[in-house]
Amino acid sequence: MLTPFSMFMAFLGVPAGFLLAKTKRYKWMYILGYAILTIAMFGMVTFSAGTPLWLGVVVTALAGLGTGAIPTVNTLVVQFAVPRRLLGIAIAAIFFIVLIGNAIAPAVLGSVMNSIYEKKLRYSLPAELSQLMDEATLASIVDPRVLMSPEAMTGLRNTCNKAGEGAPAFFDQTVQAIRGALESSLKRLFLIGAVTMLLSFLFILTIPEVSMDVEVQDKRAGISCP
Repeated sequence: MLTPFSMFMAFLGVPAGFLLAKTKRYKWMYILGYAILTIAMFGMVTFSAGTPLWLGVVVTALAGLGTGAIPTVNTLVVQFAVPRRLLGIAIAAIFFIVLIGNAIAPAVLGSVMNSIYEKKLRYSLPAELSQLMDEATLASIVDPRVLMSPEAMTGLRNTCNKAGEGAPAFFDQTVQAIRGALESSLKRLFLIGAVTMLLSFLFILTIPEVSMDVEVQDKRAGISCP
């Protein structure tokens, strides 16, 4: 599902650079890219356990399409928006901010997701099952990745077997509770991302388009230091 996103994001920057060099206009790329990203994020908010796989691939491909040109445009626009004296500082600032965002965003969004998942799961689990679970099993299902862990699922099935005749029903109810909690937490996460992208899109609309044919005047040029 993520392959189209990665492919578009990795390779779209090259044609975007050529197109930017030919047209000398970049604001429409910004607007189009952020608009596509915003639509894709709001599309992800509607995802559920019943969402077809092909639709997920289409939406993630759109997200990659919207993201692909943005890093290239960012770098080129900054080069034409500041005097040469500040060029290195401006480029370094872009990469610094990107790295800070890559470090902070997963931590913040991951904490929100885990908090919502855990609360939803505790309310959704069968009450009888809580009495049968040991601490290790309970800790394993609190991790949203439990559905992809054969060891954790085996431990959960063994715990449910202690319920006797109701074991299959308990196991199915628990798996559905885990999936429901994960779906709720992801929906909230996608909603946060969608609102953030919408705000970013509105900010992008206010960015002026700087001419790429005119060198930015350095206001400090010719000023001697005391």
